[in-house]
Amino acid sequence: MGAIQAIMSGVLMIFFYAMVTAGVWKLFQVATDLGEIKKLLTEMRRTTDVPAAKPLPPQIPAGPISLESAEALLREVAAESHARAAAEAPKTTA
Repeated sequence: MGAIQAIMSGVLMIFFYAMVTAGVWKLFQVATDLGEIKKLLTEMRRTTDVPAAKPLPPQIPAGPISLESAEALLREVAAESHARAAAEAPKTTA
């Protein structure tokens, strides 16, 4: 019984060392991949043009609803719906 126990102990120890080695190897692979991603992102940031900022929509005052805020909201919704309708192609039925 002692010989079988010694063999099993040796097998489990080899398995443990193999798992630790595989874990360390995988950790180095992940670190290498993260380094490559970081390098690619910095290159992309250097070579890509920064898009122009869009103008901010008119600010609607916070607080209780007043006639001015309601009119501003109505104008905003109407302008957006007109822009969306103009962007959509007219549908034809055949």
